[in-house]
Amino acid sequence: MMDDNTAFLVRLIRTTGTAEYKRSMEIAKRAFIDYLASSLAARHCDKVESLAKYIQSISLETNIANQSLVALWPVALLGRMIKARPEEAALFNGFQSHYLDYDDAQANIAGHFSTVLFSALLAMATPKDTLRHILEAYILGAEVEGLLGERLNPAHKKNGWHSTGTVGPVGAAVAIGKLRGLDEGKLVQLISFSATQSAGMGFEAGSDGKPLHAGMAARNAVWAYRLVVETDLEVAENIFNDTTGWLFTFGKVPFEKSRWQKAWFSPGQLLSPGLWMKLHQYCSAAICGAAACAKIRRDYLEAGYTWNDIGQVVLDFPNGADTALRYTNPQSGQEGRFSMEFVAWQELALGGVDDALFMATSVPEEFRKVALSGIFVRQHTLTAVEKTVRITRVIVRMKDGNIFSAVEDSPIGSPQRPLSDDKIKHKLACAIGEKPADILYDKVHKDIDTPCDWTRVINAILGNIAL
Repeated sequence: MMDDNTAFLVRLIRTTGTAEYKRSMEIAKRAFIDYLASSLAARHCDKVESLAKYIQSISLETNIANQSLVALWPVALLGRMIKARPEEAALFNGFQSHYLDYDDAQANIAGHFSTVLFSALLAMATPKDTLRHILEAYILGAEVEGLLGERLNPAHKKNGWHSTGTVGPVGAAVAIGKLRGLDEGKLVQLISFSATQSAGMGFEAGSDGKPLHAGMAARNAVWAYRLVVETDLEVAENIFNDTTGWLFTFGKVPFEKSRWQKAWFSPGQLLSPGLWMKLHQYCSAAICGAAACAKIRRDYLEAGYTWNDIGQVVLDFPNGADTALRYTNPQSGQEGRFSMEFVAWQELALGGVDDALFMATSVPEEFRKVALSGIFVRQHTLTAVEKTVRITRVIVRMKDGNIFSAVEDSPIGSPQRPLSDDKIKHKLACAIGEKPADILYDKVHKDIDTPCDWTRVINAILGNIAL
């Protein structure tokens, strides 16, 4: 039996009108392009290739065992001439799009929802769907994820959960329900099937487990949809009850209908707190610190100092703001994505971030020595700020006694200073080449109301298949 909280949320979801979508549509389009850039930039990585080969092998096995299963609904993997069942396609696309940690982030969820939502939606879309249909579903899923994250965080993250994996299946279920036009009964079953698969541990940051969380979240929502429409299985519908429900289980917090009513699309999670989009392949929690380091390098170091003249680098955060930056002495490039020290060293010693270093099996020996030297110090003296805002101060103490300091709270890529359309387009061009990027960028903006198989179109533009 559906509880009052769940019934209330389902009604909110089903009665949301076109005006709410319109306000967020431009951001959603930019998020889609950023998602594609983040995903396709990773398509040649060894681990991504490994997962693609595995999915291809099990798809072939399934096809041999039951020809109709894959033939019924084949979905291409993004950037590859490989077809699989929708749930495997969602798994792969989620893993690929989050593998480089290049995708956008959002403060309320304290994680990443575009990678999950778009991966699930591309797996579930049909050639009859338009991009507008997909984006409207994305906006709705993002709204639910952001508001759930707002109720849970920051405690959820501090307690060791990775919201991309825990909140992601619920948001993806809502998005799929919108795209496929599910009635109330099927929608609540879909959400419940997805919610009971919520999982993801924060300690996986720096391993293949973290991007796998995004893939599993997308897959679980797609799998839940198939259970709803293709089987007679049923699950409990009291998803958000205040004594044993999802929010209570993960955060010991009540649902609070009045809070949801007030926040729902007021103005919308894509608009406020908005998205953090990245120019480099590291955790968004390091963006402010990296920008502060870049200021010091440009204003002071390049005027006469070098890295060898530095005696100490202080990385100063509000308490808990560096939770995601869990490595002070990373051993691999992948761990380095979640290290303020590794990013700061690149900015100050190398003159800028080199994304290739995040792909290395081991960090450079020069950094290894620096990390062990004690030159980097973290402290937490900054006044706590709203969880939707970030701030980092970097203090560089020179061996000659001079001290240089910079504070950053709104770097390029933050909601306050979003990436320009040119920068997002350039990000896509870096991933797939300038000409394909031009074609794809124009198609997103010009053919938003044209029904088509978007994964097939993207793969065709990449030259993988013919239209």
